[in-house]
Amino acid sequence: MREELIMLTAAELHGQNCRPTDFPEPRRVYAWVRYPSKAIRVRAHAIAYTRTAVKIRFLEPLIKIQREGGV
Repeated sequence: MREELIMLTAAELHGQNCRPTDFPEPRRVYAWVRYPSKAIRVRAHAIAYTRTAVKIRFLEPLIKIQREGGV
């Protein structure tokens, strides 16, 4: 059975009424994404940010599907 990816919730990503700011162009970054039993470092594109989080787009390595979420 495949483990489910754990990303920040919308409330965690947006904080206290803090709307995310989009980057004019996606920025290449490395990010850690978490599963229940491990974390994996992935290449991603940062597409938006708040004071405390970044929304990324990346290819989920275990199943080769593009995902978006907050880290």
